[in-house]
Amino acid sequence: MVVNIDDDFNFLVRKISKSSGIILTGYRDTYLRRRIDLRMKIVGADNYATYSGLLEKNRSEMKEVINSLTVNVTEFMRDKTPFMFFREEILPDIMERKKKSRSNIVRFWSAACSYGEEPYSIGICSKEVLPEDWSVSIYATDIDEKCLKGASRGIYSKEQLKNMDPSITRKYFEPAGEDFKVRSIQKLLIRFQRHDLTSEPPISKHFDAVFCRNVMIYFNENQKIKMLNDFYNSLSDGGYLIVGKSETLPVEIRELFTPVSVKEKVFKKV
Repeated sequence: MVVNIDDDFNFLVRKISKSSGIILTGYRDTYLRRRIDLRMKIVGADNYATYSGLLEKNRSEMKEVINSLTVNVTEFMRDKTPFMFFREEILPDIMERKKKSRSNIVRFWSAACSYGEEPYSIGICSKEVLPEDWSVSIYATDIDEKCLKGASRGIYSKEQLKNMDPSITRKYFEPAGEDFKVRSIQKLLIRFQRHDLTSEPPISKHFDAVFCRNVMIYFNENQKIKMLNDFYNSLSDGGYLIVGKSETLPVEIRELFTPVSVKEKVFKKV
């Protein structure tokens, strides 16, 4: 009997896609094989069929292979302009609306936060713009538990901070050996927790803004619609949704959001 390695590999990729909710067909085969082969070597699986059978029985290994396939680009303000727009346009607008309703409580959600650069950037921008006595809460979620553990430590390399203004780096980070650590993480009021955007309900409601950047590119249309409906329901009236520069909203949910900045991919809840 001839074993078709490609068939076994494709079956394995479909199995991991189904379990993770991440559409892996957009990834290069060479990248997927390299990452999966490494996991197989670690657990002692000789071929894709054997490894597929192992994943059926071992949920912790399924988590490990999903984590190893997740692309996590670790850099602060990798795209600077959306954060400039957040600081210069969104935060002042939120502040004016809050003053009218006599509230000083602001809430943000960083969905698929990876190693924490985004929620810390949100926190730093908020501290720079909002009055000191305002309460800022940031929910930071990801499916990858290793990322969340690293994010909660708040330690980053010089390379990861290269896009930040040196004065901001000095203000919000302190040396930690050759790396840098976020000063007084508690002051930024970030709550890290595991959350699956494809299968779980929103983590909370009444958010003033939701960041979910460069995530939709991995999801199929049904998953995108489910996720964006969740964001709509989790946002306050007039709340902001910020997505990735290369992402577009599915036609089915466009009536739920109105564009604020087409260039920066910022939308407002209708």
